[in-house]
Amino acid sequence: MSRSPAPSSPPQGLSGAPLTGRGLAALALGAGLVIAGSVMGRIELTMFGLALLALVIGGWLSLRLAGRVVDVDRALATDVASVGGLSHVEARLQLSARPVPGGTWRDALPDSLRAVRTESSSGATGELPPGGRGTLHVSYAVVGIRRGRHAVGPLQTAAIDPFGLARRRMTIGHRTPVTIVPAVVALPSLPGSPGAVGSSQLTTGRHGQGADNLIPRPYAPGDSMRRIHWRASAHHGSLMVREEERETTPHALVVFDRGAARWGGTAAHGGDPGFEAAVTLVVSAAWSLARDGYSVNVMDSDGAPIGIVDSHEDMSDLLVAFASVSPRGENTLDRLASSGIVRSAAPVILICGHLTVDDVAGFGSIAAQSSRAVLLSAHPEPGALERAERSGWRTARLTPDVERSWGIATQQTGVAGAASTEGPEDVRVGD
Repeated sequence: MSRSPAPSSPPQGLSGAPLTGRGLAALALGAGLVIAGSVMGRIELTMFGLALLALVIGGWLSLRLAGRVVDVDRALATDVASVGGLSHVEARLQLSARPVPGGTWRDALPDSLRAVRTESSSGATGELPPGGRGTLHVSYAVVGIRRGRHAVGPLQTAAIDPFGLARRRMTIGHRTPVTIVPAVVALPSLPGSPGAVGSSQLTTGRHGQGADNLIPRPYAPGDSMRRIHWRASAHHGSLMVREEERETTPHALVVFDRGAARWGGTAAHGGDPGFEAAVTLVVSAAWSLARDGYSVNVMDSDGAPIGIVDSHEDMSDLLVAFASVSPRGENTLDRLASSGIVRSAAPVILICGHLTVDDVAGFGSIAAQSSRAVLLSAHPEPGALERAERSGWRTARLTPDVERSWGIATQQTGVAGAASTEGPEDVRVGD
């Protein structure tokens, strides 16, 4: 659970007017009656005015002397929130020893999170129980709107005296950091992949840590005694140790071209829908390939590694990394063919923004080295995808429907124009 990085700060200064509209009217009326009573010599008017003033001052003092929320400890019920995903914020409100007069609390949310109503919560607001003290546990549900690293808080409370004359508003606690990761879309398997053919498609090599493929060999100095195979040793009349065979996993490569010149000027701030769709496709492709039995390398177009996905834990790390990924200043797509990152017979998935025919001429030869080369571009120039197809790439334009774009590129050939009627300006995340 993501907790606040530092102890909560003491309550901040009061905000908002200390009196309600009714309190201001009572204050003005009381002062007017006191003045009128003095001028007219009417003691009853003066006494009534003083009573009104005392009531307003008493209400104000009662709130200042009453209990309050002194601290807040907040955390997400899950490690991270995801775009389009439902998460819960759990908070513990520490109340002072003096009972609180009641009132309301509200948690400040960034525009990247939206509170939603559930059966157990009405959103990021709630009631403070009159007379409450100790610890108050509250929770509410939120939906991720935009990926990135954001913060929830601080907590704001408001209380009004029983006569509705005075109010007290306070801001308590630090902001709690929240990481919102991209949405992951379930994509169809690549044709010929382990997941598509229903087999593990694993190859075997020596000196691994397999559990079933045991081959005894003579003991050598330095071998661990725990590796001695006693049954084989008794059979051969000398010490034998286990030599396990290793299962090796097929590799796949997902390349994300982050050159700033290939994306819109607002991509660095999450404002380019094409870039956001590309981020969703990168993490979704990595997850789907890993699900189908591949060891997935995710890297930039210059060969710089971004992440390796071999397990669920690796996928979590990749999602956190992509929560704040943004375009880079340098254009490196032309280095892809010479980077040496493509392994023989490994599938290659290339996801980019603006794409020209000259770009394809620079990396088109990669398709011949790959068992399946897939190219998706959010902003292809006319003829670029067709040129890539002639070089052996399976292509599609990146459209609002990420799953459909993937399906077009991975299942068919000669379909560059099939998705070209949908412009990149319509791309959105999480479809």
